[in-house]
Parts: sequence; C-alpha cells; structure tokens
Amino acid sequence: MKIALKLAYLGDNYYGFQRQPDLVTVDSEVRKALQQIGVIHGDFCYAGRTDRGVSALGQVIDFWIDEDKAKLTRPRCVNGRLPRDIWTWAWSVAPIGFSARWNAQWRQYRYLLWHPGLDPELMSQAAEMLIGEHDFRNFSSAKVDTVKAVQMLEIKEERGLFTIDIRADGFLWNMVRKIVGSLEKIGCGEKDMNWFSDLLRPELNHGAPTAPAEGLILMDVGYEGLDWQVDEYSRARAATALDAMVQKRMAKAEVAKALQRAMVPQPDRC
Repeated sequence: MKIALKLAYLGDNYYGFQRQPDLVTVDSEVRKALQQIGVIHGDFCYAGRTDRGVSALGQVIDFWIDEDKAKLTRPRCVNGRLPRDIWTWAWSVAPIGFSARWNAQWRQYRYLLWHPGLDPELMSQAAEMLIGEHDFRNFSSAKVDTVKAVQMLEIKEERGLFTIDIRADGFLWNMVRKIVGSLEKIGCGEKDMNWFSDLLRPELNHGAPTAPAEGLILMDVGYEGLDWQVDEYSRARAATALDAMVQKRMAKAEVAKALQRAMVPQPDRC
C-alpha cells in the first residue's frame, strides 16, 4: 500500500529539502527515520523542493510499504526518530498511482516580511497584476516551462510585519522570493508600476530581486483523493517544542533591537 505524510520543519539547520551528498537535508533526516523503523528501503516522492533556510508546514511525501507495517508510519512513531525541528502531523492512505509531486493541484506559500514603512496599498495594486496565467520567466531562475497560473495573492500588514500568501498551480525556482523582492521595491518607492508590469514581459529579460529564504514557508499542497488523518498528539507535542523556540528567538530579536536602538546616532546637544 502507499502512504502519504504531511511534514513540517524549520529550515534553519538544513541545506534545503532535497538530498545532497555529504550535506544534512530534510530529505536525509526523514529518510533515515523511515529506514530506522523499517518501513522503507528505497526512495520516496515529495511535493516540492525547498531551498536552504525555507520552512514548511504542509510538505507532503509518499512511499510504498507492506500493509502489516502501516501502523509504524503514523506520525507519533515517525517523530520519535526525527530531530525536534522536523515533524509529521497527518497521514493518509494514498490511491494507487498517487504522486505527491505530480498529483498536486496547487501549492500555497507564505512569506513573512519585516519592513516597517512599506506602502501596503501600492504592494496590493502590484500584486493584482500577477493574478491569473502569466509567463513568470523574469520572476524565476528557470528558463523553461515558465507559464504558471496564480490563483491567489494576498498581503496583510500588522505593525511592520507583512504576511504575503500566494497560491498557484505550480511554482518556479525562486518565484515566490522574487515576487516578494519585487513587491518590496514597489512598497518602498524604489521602483514604479511600469517597472513591475515590465517584469511580466519575458521578452524584456528583466531581473527581479530575490528576498531572503528565511521568510518563506511552504504552507500547504492541494490534492484530490486523500483523506488526511490528523495526529493531535503530534501536533500538541510540536506546539510545545515550538513555544520554547519562539521564546528563545524572541529574546534574541529583542537583544538585537536594543543594540540597534543604541547605535542610532543621537542629535548633537548644544
């Protein structure tokens, strides 16, 4: 039988998802865990590559197993073999012929951009140009099969933190990061709408700036024919571990902000 798992991970400590020789990747850690519990002896399929530093909530993998070992693939069993920054939280029996990569109907990403002072209205106006089917050659490092259909692109802002959600039938290498980098240029007034619209003209061969990988999250992947079973124990365990990480990282961020404020030049006093 074939099993599909939903994976989540923080990308900081990994050289991306895909397996690479002599480097620690999410793939290598998941593969090691599944081999240790004896449920796979070969490859598994995954929904999409994520680059170094990119995180995920809804990455999907699938693999063949013997039916008598199905219980060993449940999230709480697999998580016991994984690092604390990688976990699985839902599973489904997959139909014959299913592929996490090729049967994906859409993928959805979120980018978290901290940049107080950007103009969210200008960014939203630019984002509207990307809805629908376009040639995204200038928004990618890829040069073939560059026509994609963006189904949704929403921008929300709260106290300088921009949440950018984008869903499409497929994504090119660096496409989301280049879209965000371009929207940031619009939001700060460095570029105008004519420049942005020209990025949708592949014959002009313009380059788009690339936002850092650390703000990007693969949120979800859409399929038909899967009945996801959520493991609430695994979700609760991950939430507890993440709470400790959040506290630690927030403290580090506040330290950096305190130092930054101290370094701002003060006006001369007479």
